[in-house]
Amino acid sequence: MITSQQRKATHKYFEEVARELNNQGIDVKVLVASLRVDATPEMMKNIYRSIGKEKFGITSTEELTPSQVTQCYEEMNRLLASVGISIAFPSQENTEEYLNSFVQ
Repeated sequence: MITSQQRKATHKYFEEVARELNNQGIDVKVLVASLRVDATPEMMKNIYRSIGKEKFGITSTEELTPSQVTQCYEEMNRLLASVGISIAFPSQENTEEYLNSFVQ
């Protein structure tokens, strides 16, 4: 587990990096464009949460209404489509179909 000192140091580091990027006029998009890491479910949730925060001012996906969930999915799906990926939102029907495809 991260120590208190490490937590303080990382937050200080993030502040310094942000300040220097801003001082040099470097947009975060430029920095992230060169980032190469494997996707994780948590990273995808963070992107989805960011969509909800921008569109609806929420801080947690738990705060979304059913309509807002659909709207966030549509935004996420558009983002994924920009890299050639389209995944249907899980529903009872397609989840059961998916799970049954593994039954021998």
